Amino acid sequence: MTPDTPPHIAGDGQAISGSGRRAGAPVRPRGRVKQILATIFVGDWHPWLRDPLDLVRLSFPVGALIFALQGDWDAFIRLLIPGALVLLIRALDLPRPVDLLFCIAMIFQGWGNALHLFQDFWWYDNTVHITLPASLAPILYIGFSRLDVVPDPSQRVHRMSAVVGMGLIATCLGVTAASGYEIYEWVVDHWFGQHLFIGETDTITDLADGFLGAAIGGVFLGVWAVARYTSRRLPARLERDVLRPSSSERARRATR
Repeated sequence: MTPDTPPHIAGDGQAISGSGRRAGAPVRPRGRVKQILATIFVGDWHPWLRDPLDLVRLSFPVGALIFALQGDWDAFIRLLIPGALVLLIRALDLPRPVDLLFCIAMIFQGWGNALHLFQDFWWYDNTVHITLPASLAPILYIGFSRLDVVPDPSQRVHRMSAVVGMGLIATCLGVTAASGYEIYEWVVDHWFGQHLFIGETDTITDLADGFLGAAIGGVFLGVWAVARYTSRRLPARLERDVLRPSSSERARRATR
């Protein structure tokens, strides 16, 4: 029973509400709304479909299947690869903001290619080359921290120099990812007949965007480390403060 359930009859015959108020007292839906929003955006729905980000992940294989049925195999591949990547990142149990940023980057990348948005909007290519390294910088750092190659951003922060070092390492990892993407564009153009590589000016612009995105990702990781949040999916503070039952619910359970 939630805090805003209708009044019931207690063991002594007195009518009380689930929140401990007298029968007839005004009911405030704020607690119920908070629980609903927490369940939708912070809680886990099911091990196979955990939250809205998993719905975003499902859009890639579903979209790829639709394009395959239409015979558009180029769009099928463009969605299949990002779909595999977001599922791979899901297995890393990353903090939700990092996971969200990567899903946004993959939406721009995968759906942008499938729907030919790179040609329709001049700013679209810049957005992809900024958001992708911005998401990969903290992801790669956290991945290396799981291997104990670099300090975990949530457990080993003792001095500001350590925070700066984490941010710099994450930025360098993001720059590496941005540079690798430019190599990927050249390879698919010259080996697989695609048309991603335009020219030297485009490459330099993409690298500049990638450097900017990597710096954003490095700053994000540094701020995350200063805040001392966990590098896992659900911060313990949110789990404790947002998802815990209300005081009235805990009291009701204790009297059972």
